[in-house]
Amino acid sequence: MGKSTRTSILLALAAASMLLMTQLEDSIWGLLVGCWALMFWGWTGPKPREVTGDASGLSAQEIKAYRVEHPGATIIDAVNALGKPKA
Repeated sequence: MGKSTRTSILLALAAASMLLMTQLEDSIWGLLVGCWALMFWGWTGPKPREVTGDASGLSAQEIKAYRVEHPGATIIDAVNALGKPKA
C-alpha cells in the first residue's frame, strides 16, 4: 500500500469519525470509526528495520559522510553498509 493511499484512508476515517460525532450526534459510532482509524494507522505504519552491521569501529563522521553521499539514507542504512557483518 502506498503512502498516499494510506494517508487518504486515514483522513477519510478521521473525517467520518468527526462527521458522525458532530453532525449526526452519534458518538458511539464516531468513537468506533476513530478506533478503526487508530488501528489502521498502527497496522500499516513503517516496520522497524534491523541493524545487521557492527558499528563498533565506525565514527560519526563516516556515517555522516555516507548519508551525504546517499541522500535519503538512514543511520541504519549507513551502519549496515559500512559496518562489518555481525558474527
